[in-house]
Amino acid sequence: MNPDPAIPEIPLPHRHRVRAAEGWLMLGDPGEALAELDRLPDGFRQRLEVLSLHWAACTALKRWDEAWSVANAQWTLHPEVVESWVHRSYAARRHSGGSVAKAFGLLEPALERFPGEPILHYNLACYLAQMGRLEEAWLRFRGALEVGDPIEFRTMGLADEDLRPIWPRIATMS
Repeated sequence: MNPDPAIPEIPLPHRHRVRAAEGWLMLGDPGEALAELDRLPDGFRQRLEVLSLHWAACTALKRWDEAWSVANAQWTLHPEVVESWVHRSYAARRHSGGSVAKAFGLLEPALERFPGEPILHYNLACYLAQMGRLEEAWLRFRGALEVGDPIEFRTMGLADEDLRPIWPRIATMS
């Protein structure tokens, strides 16, 4: 069943291209993933799964300006999906003219829409820590622990360079 009737289902053989792109990404070859996606007719390129794969391939290749363009398209077409907000803020930090502050500003409104999504709290904590707003970062990190799996997010936090400024606090949590 097609969740969005305005965007056509991807029929065979084009669906195979999407699966091949997923496979190339899993094998660590984002260039081949993009090549598969480039062979899709334009009518299928706006589907959420295609945009997500395109974004993932661009980020793997550190093609931040293209990732930013793809993320904006994904967010415009699929604002009801948390991933769209996360992808856009992630690319906003890294594209030409991007910044941590820009990423934070684009992601923060998503928290109103998706308050129970721990990855939003977590990513906002990362941005705040990188901006030197450590108390706010700590509160956002705690928010991720409250709505998400505390063990998973604590483990992630202790490995995430963005959260280095609050590592001592994370490490001493009980």
